[in-house]
Amino acid sequence: MLEELHFPSKFTRWVMECVSTVNYSIVINGEPTKPFEARGLRQSDLMSPFLYAIVMEYLSRNLSDPRDEKQFKFHPKCSKMNITHLSFANDLLMFAKGELTSVGLLHRKFGNFTDASGLQANMSKSAIYFGGVPDSLRHDIQQPLGYG
Repeated sequence: MLEELHFPSKFTRWVMECVSTVNYSIVINGEPTKPFEARGLRQSDLMSPFLYAIVMEYLSRNLSDPRDEKQFKFHPKCSKMNITHLSFANDLLMFAKGELTSVGLLHRKFGNFTDASGLQANMSKSAIYFGGVPDSLRHDIQQPLGYG
């Protein structure tokens, strides 16, 4: 992922070393415990906000790509400004015309991000909202995405 954002390979190696070799030791009754390996970054890790910003930039670039594909159609209210998505903190809104091709394209782009980062949407907190889309088409869009 860092390479795709054109970070130097040396920087990428440094980041991966920091992320993959972290360990902790806890002090109990004044004595440190034996060090144990960390499992991923914690919010309190100093690198966490920077890595989060890099990952979100990668996501944003990945979701902006469909604009260049002829079969992608914007949501009618987003086409003038070429908006495919908006994000704030850990919330993400994706916009496309209510048709299987465009929604499926955005969904695949998000899947590419998931494959590259290991991060995935919490389906129990996710939803699809439709406006002016017939029920039969809603079902055709929701079914392959796992919402129906």
